[in-house]
Amino acid sequence: MKTLLIAGGGKFSKKALHFAKKNHYATILIDNDPNCIASKIINTHFQELKLLLANFDRNSQNSIVFFENNIIIINELLKKIKFEWIIPVIPLHLTALIVKNFLSSCNIELVPDGKRCITATKRINPALLLDSLLQENILYLSYAKQNEVCPDNCAGPSQYCPNFDREKPITLTNYLKKIFNVSNNINLSQERREVNIVLHSYQLLPGLGGLKGGEIEEVLAKINKHLDLLRKNNFRLLIATSCNCHGVVNFYKIA
Repeated sequence: MKTLLIAGGGKFSKKALHFAKKNHYATILIDNDPNCIASKIINTHFQELKLLLANFDRNSQNSIVFFENNIIIINELLKKIKFEWIIPVIPLHLTALIVKNFLSSCNIELVPDGKRCITATKRINPALLLDSLLQENILYLSYAKQNEVCPDNCAGPSQYCPNFDREKPITLTNYLKKIFNVSNNINLSQERREVNIVLHSYQLLPGLGGLKGGEIEEVLAKINKHLDLLRKNNFRLLIATSCNCHGVVNFYKIA
């Protein structure tokens, strides 16, 4: 049976739940707020991981449960359940959180890499650089400008933005993969002591993107394969998630 994980229970979770019901996914929605919008829509609630795993019916169409817990527990869910889709509807970079959590569980801690963030800022096309939070070592890229707001039902076409009448010669995912030398989802360079990760957020509905669970699993498996190498050589990590139009990039180094 198809399984789906929704990270966040705010107003945007309603569209994710609609996608889950429409496509008959066995679904877990996680949020630590018992009074969030999603908690009032979903009838079955769990607070403990063991109880959730024991009672979550992966073989039941339209089985949707609310897991009241901190999003940091997401890696424990990924260990136990193979999700087809993971839909982030929270104001944080979920891919970066998952990778950091995984490395932390392997006794490898990441800290911000300000030097590489500044270097990358100079490489990126200024027309695509929406914002640079250098103190947090995060870059935001977009085909939209600072004063432009995309509609909630945008389909995110790959070559042209009808909202702002703008050509898009390359999707942001492909742009990031090109400038950071990522041929698939992850590239590890021993020579440069770098791990570059770029995951694509796929359009599931207009205004709703999702990560493929299999691609996240692939990234974590490759990192796991090279843990000793990362430890011994103090690798730097770039972690990016993007769709056709928007992207976020975090820069880290091993502490």
